[in-house]
Amino acid sequence: MQIHYLLTVTSNVSTDDGLTSRPDQIPLQSPPLTIDDGHPPEMITDQLIRNQVGYGEPSEGNPLLELYKLMGDDGQLNTSHSTYSVSLTPQTMRNLSDLCAMIPSQAVTRELIDIYFSEANWYFALLEKHYFEKLYRSWYALNDHSRENGHSEGLSTDLLYFPALVFQVLAVALQFAPLNIPCLQALGIDDFIRRDCLSSDFSNRGMEIVRIVGAHAPSIVAVQNDIMRALWLKNSSRGREAWHVLGGAIRMAQDLGLHRQAKVIQNAQSPLEETLDLLWYDEYKRRLWVKLYSWDSHMAFNLGRPRAINSSDCTIFPPLDRDIPDNPATTIPTAVFPHEPPSSFTPHLFQYAVCEQMHEAMSLGIHQNHLEDYSLVKTMHDRILSLTNKLPPVHRLANPDMSWDSTHTHIPKQRQQIATAAHSFLLALHRPHSKSHTASRDAAIQSALSVLDAQERLFDLMGTQYSNIYALSVYTVDASTFLSVTILQYPPSDIALSYRINTAIEKARRRLELTKERVSMANSALQILKLCDLKRQSSPQLQFPTPGFSVSQPSQILGTTTSGEMGFSYPSDPAQTTPVQINVAGGISNFEPGQIDSAVMFDDFILSDFDIDSWVQQMGPMTGLDWN
Repeated sequence: MQIHYLLTVTSNVSTDDGLTSRPDQIPLQSPPLTIDDGHPPEMITDQLIRNQVGYGEPSEGNPLLELYKLMGDDGQLNTSHSTYSVSLTPQTMRNLSDLCAMIPSQAVTRELIDIYFSEANWYFALLEKHYFEKLYRSWYALNDHSRENGHSEGLSTDLLYFPALVFQVLAVALQFAPLNIPCLQALGIDDFIRRDCLSSDFSNRGMEIVRIVGAHAPSIVAVQNDIMRALWLKNSSRGREAWHVLGGAIRMAQDLGLHRQAKVIQNAQSPLEETLDLLWYDEYKRRLWVKLYSWDSHMAFNLGRPRAINSSDCTIFPPLDRDIPDNPATTIPTAVFPHEPPSSFTPHLFQYAVCEQMHEAMSLGIHQNHLEDYSLVKTMHDRILSLTNKLPPVHRLANPDMSWDSTHTHIPKQRQQIATAAHSFLLALHRPHSKSHTASRDAAIQSALSVLDAQERLFDLMGTQYSNIYALSVYTVDASTFLSVTILQYPPSDIALSYRINTAIEKARRRLELTKERVSMANSALQILKLCDLKRQSSPQLQFPTPGFSVSQPSQILGTTTSGEMGFSYPSDPAQTTPVQINVAGGISNFEPGQIDSAVMFDDFILSDFDIDSWVQQMGPMTGLDWN
């Protein structure tokens, strides 16, 4: 829902009395306070003038904000609360209808949507089922209305872009769909090549809808369409294109203000159910922003792309660590209680917390060579360990509570997802310093091995059906390539370590071999590993262990002790787990474990006749990221 401010605008006019004066003959005087040209003032929305000038949302330093303050109470500035709608030209509507007619039957569409939410969304968390289904029902109801009446009224921007999102969901679902399901038989698909071709067609049709409709006011669904397209591109080994599409999604989300914490206001006349709906919808928007932020951070810190997001611009509170309910209007937003099923959003909150550290590391220059203060690397290392220590028992990496594993089958996979996120950060953190600091070289090797271990477990849990998931290849490629190059540059003198590295690389090679037919990135990675093998074979001095370096045991790396089956290193000194606050010019966000209390989401919740204390008491000490 957007708020449109109405501004009264007067036109500047001048009278011509037939006389011409030179500039130096014009007497200096104050301009008239008002000019009346005999026409009523033109009413425009603030959205129009902001689009024309390029202003963002009203904020400090924006002259429109001061104008709102001055005019807000005198009747000249009115507000109207409405959903932005778009009226399309007849030709555009026909083109849109032609593309929508290419969406498969409801039975096929329904089956593929269910596949996406059951098989893919647990890993990506780009959509929320409740809100998607709500739009899905509205969109089909609108189609029925259009068929009965022969036309359609102005469309909300969410409904306008929804067919594009449907195509993207179908495209991604096909990347996970087995060949023996009814919907593929109905579509005449009997092999993976045809399945992937249809997936590509669906994704392209979604983008064609966006193209013919044009860029109107931004909407949540338009953002989701873009990030789902980016996901499809990633899974198709088109990472550079995905980065470009992701940038567009981020800019649109920023235009919507998703990076800034909204105020949820309960009017005296509003029922509690309406307020609860608004609170959960705010939660929904924050989750979408968290995923955009995490993707942008990963592509910057791990893959070397420029950031599109500045953390100092972001004011949102972290989302709650609980699933969005089927009926938000009857559910109070609280943290998960001990007797309740675990949250499926925990891995994504963990990734968000890690990505906050990525942003801070980049702002401090920790990701660059020849760092002046190397202790900052250790500080970042310890912060990640602190985050893993605070995971809920169900999702922790060492000695997890597995009592829910049989009923929530994605939890074992999510543990490996978390392990991959943590260790890949540590690998990227230490890699720039691995040549100049032995401690970082040791830590990077251990992290790369742990990444490959987690990827092996995740691959075994998911099977080849999911082999084209971008994350099942990119982390394997990154870690195995690093190890292959490192042992060429610094041949290990420890035979046991050399064997462990070679074994991990061979397992990675096996996974890539299984997926190379459908994942072009896997085939490219195999060629790189083959080049490394040829280099080793052509260098006699690399055939036997030679003096170079010897990786310390995990207990010696950065003053840590080994703990847990995931190969994670935990500080031996409890004091080392305390995050160090680093003050840097530019307002870097310090997003520390235990810092955010989930009750803070209600700080700007303005109530009339409502007892906020009862809510906070029910929430207890649980926080958005402090899972203790």
